[in-house]
Amino acid sequence: MRNDLLNPELFGNEAGEDEDKKRLTDYYLEKEKNKLFHDANRRLGFVRARKGVGKSALLNYSAYKVEERYKDDIVISIKASELITLYECDDYQPLQYTNCWQQRICIRILNEIAKNLKFPISDDSMKIIESAEIMGYKGKNIIFALLDRISLRIDKISIEKKENDKEIANRYELLKRYSDEKKHKVWLFVDDIDATFVNTENNMLVVGTFFTACRYLVNTVEGLNIRASVRTDVWTILRNYDEALDKCEQYMIDLVWSTKDTGEILYNKLYTYFSNEHPDSFLEQKNFRDDKCMNHVFNLVFNGQLQWGGKKVVPYRSIHILSAGRPRWAAQLCKIAAEDAHRKQRDKIATGNVNFAMSEYGKFRMADLYKEHRHQCESLEMIIEIFREGERSYCTMDLISRVKERIIDNGKKIYIDGALDACNEVQICKYLYRIGFITLRNDEYNKALGLTRYEDDPYLFSEFNIDDHQIWEIHPAYRTVLRIR
Repeated sequence: MRNDLLNPELFGNEAGEDEDKKRLTDYYLEKEKNKLFHDANRRLGFVRARKGVGKSALLNYSAYKVEERYKDDIVISIKASELITLYECDDYQPLQYTNCWQQRICIRILNEIAKNLKFPISDDSMKIIESAEIMGYKGKNIIFALLDRISLRIDKISIEKKENDKEIANRYELLKRYSDEKKHKVWLFVDDIDATFVNTENNMLVVGTFFTACRYLVNTVEGLNIRASVRTDVWTILRNYDEALDKCEQYMIDLVWSTKDTGEILYNKLYTYFSNEHPDSFLEQKNFRDDKCMNHVFNLVFNGQLQWGGKKVVPYRSIHILSAGRPRWAAQLCKIAAEDAHRKQRDKIATGNVNFAMSEYGKFRMADLYKEHRHQCESLEMIIEIFREGERSYCTMDLISRVKERIIDNGKKIYIDGALDACNEVQICKYLYRIGFITLRNDEYNKALGLTRYEDDPYLFSEFNIDDHQIWEIHPAYRTVLRIR
């Protein structure tokens, strides 16, 4: 069993976009609202979540489900960077850049259609071929080899290979006509539109107009379905910048995992692993959803329950809070703990292994915190450092006082989300709650071992809701690396 702990497949790939699609579908936890992402009746869909929560996994899973269900449809899964290289935009105005995104999307779809055309005989089909050829996209179609050498005349239409800007410049109209004539649909899945986002006016324009362009295209091009992802922190900034994005809100779903969800995701991964790697094991005789089976699977990897706050709890409960409900973080924590268990010649993960993992794991979390949120606040690292070697918990007024004394009273000006005015101490504390650096201690809130996250209750910390009886804690993921007492 010790070798199983080192197998990277045990807890799955940390990056949803890199996971094998078949394996992903075997363990993916599909919540009811997530089914909308592969519903053909829903033309447009965006998923909003924090980094590491599973946006890429949802896109990957949904693309697989579409390919499986609608075999005649064209399914395109790409990174946003692939679109950017297809068409240059020389005018940084909202309308022009929206049109630029439309052209990029249409070009990519037409390229895919060209690859699938067996033998083009219509005028529009030939224009699609020409458009793809101009973009250097030959795909697998033998017609391109012919076009490289000769000219053909089909139905008295000359299709010489040449760049004809007047005929094919407006790919939108070409795609629209083609789609109107066809019965099968086109599905476009776009990931990482905000991969390199920084909080500048130009970046807000570039990323924000992408969503407007998607909404326009699905409303005007028959048979086109678009799915895309965006980080929660980026979307907050974009909506404040461009009120037109309010119209996209109805197409947005939020991806949030509860403690129970984390348990099911972890269990599904382990079950899938043992089913594949040890097919002759007891798993063949067990009910997938039987509680005894679930406990047995967890006990194959974990040494019973884990210690948490003087209590013993099922492993996934402590993993959920330590990972802040993010499957990528959960997988990473489990892998580090598993490696420690193997080094110490243990065949199962125990509480001590998880505790040992917190130092290395915490470094990853601090790096992620800065990468994810520095574009919202350039002074984030300075704010976090005022808590180093400090207390793990604060009443509300003590927390506010610490921020005021160490930042505001020292003449430091903090700007968040592009605000023109410097933030006060309450606004800074609210921001720390929003990004998950602090959580609320609530022993009556048992869903996450007494810790309430921003996702659980976003209105707990505000200028209008200051309760000095509340206790705020530095999130456990950051305590070890910051040497919190």
